[in-house]
Amino acid sequence: MTGVYGDLPEIIGAMVMAIHPELRWETGPGARSRHRLCVSGGGDPRLRVLAERWRRAAPAPTETWEFAAAREPQPGMVTGTLEGLGQPMDLGLARIAVDWDDRSALAELTVFHPAFTGMGTNDCRQAARLLVDWLIGEDGVQRWVGAINVARTDPRDSQPAAVVPEFFQAVAARNSDPRWTMREAKTSSGHRVIVCALRPLRWIDHPLLDLHTAVRISYPRTGNDGLPDDGLPDGEALLGLLHLERDLDELLGSRGELVASETCNGLRIVHYYSDSEDQNGRDSFDRFARARKEVQVTHTGDPGWTRVQKFIQAI
Repeated sequence: MTGVYGDLPEIIGAMVMAIHPELRWETGPGARSRHRLCVSGGGDPRLRVLAERWRRAAPAPTETWEFAAAREPQPGMVTGTLEGLGQPMDLGLARIAVDWDDRSALAELTVFHPAFTGMGTNDCRQAARLLVDWLIGEDGVQRWVGAINVARTDPRDSQPAAVVPEFFQAVAARNSDPRWTMREAKTSSGHRVIVCALRPLRWIDHPLLDLHTAVRISYPRTGNDGLPDDGLPDGEALLGLLHLERDLDELLGSRGELVASETCNGLRIVHYYSDSEDQNGRDSFDRFARARKEVQVTHTGDPGWTRVQKFIQAI
């Protein structure tokens, strides 16, 4: 690179806008190459899907260029100065309070900087988001952060921003293998509900799986071992459900990801995600349902997995 870019920024900007006008892009030093071109959805799950498809279609990394679909961590930026938001910000003065919720496996962050006292709210929020992106990466924010707040006074229990990545590295190590969890509850009518879900439940770990499929399986209500009917499957019905789910898993193979199920009042709803551009995946669900009268499927575009967010707090 000569350092003379000419009209290259305008060319890149036009190409990115042709994919979607709300996508963002930036260049910076690469991890394996001299430069990195990042096309980012800015935290929007719909745009993250597009950015990921772009990245996977990009050429293999070279000595000069590599490609990313989200801002990667750059904790060294904390030693620099952020310009362009009202007044220069020495990022080394930033402090962050971390409120971790073990049940949802999400953190609420409160970012403080002395310069916030002279900045508008939107500029403070933009600076805070940039700082957190640099500390743990854009995908890390999606994976572990539930909210980013700003404060104009130093919050209690805050710590220097530079040490925050260590906290999230420990969080990632503790949650590296999602596991199945189960919880029982009752409906307003008194029926028992059994909810099973992966924890942590994170769409960002599967950014192309943007199609939600609800597989509804009816089962007979006969009571459990002579006990009054509570709406849950007895031993025979449960065995039938397990066989159906095994058959569906074998049919889908790696095309779908099972993330949750709920069982109540004669109905089990099994929640899958797959790639909306993989027509064979959708067809597999539909063929499975057509061959079984007790099965119905519903497909809904759902980048960000909003239809299963209730299970994050339920488990």
